[in-house]
Amino acid sequence: MQLEPVATVLVLLVGLLVIVGVGVKLYDLKRKREAEAVHLQAQVSDALLRDPNIYGLAVTPTAHVPWWSGTPARLEVVGRVPTPESRERALRLVEQEAQRIRPDIVLVDHLEIDAAVGARVA
Repeated sequence: MQLEPVATVLVLLVGLLVIVGVGVKLYDLKRKREAEAVHLQAQVSDALLRDPNIYGLAVTPTAHVPWWSGTPARLEVVGRVPTPESRERALRLVEQEAQRIRPDIVLVDHLEIDAAVGARVA
């Protein structure tokens, strides 16, 4: 008769350990995905800064890496460029750099063409 409370406590303890273990694994996965997104975003930003035709333009990449592996990362490119050519150049550069790091990228283009930007940069 005394064995039943001990078994209940052991089952609850094991259940609690499993819940804590799952929580730790999920936190670790989240941290890894955030680090992956930061790395991708930093590499693409550096590539944009190295290009003399895009340097000085307000083009900002933002990376989102999903939790589940096998799901493509999303890279949003936001900003204003002076010409359609500079827009295409920026998108091509972003895509090439992102593909070099991670081949499963979905590029989301939010670049706007604003001729006044070219006057301010020049």
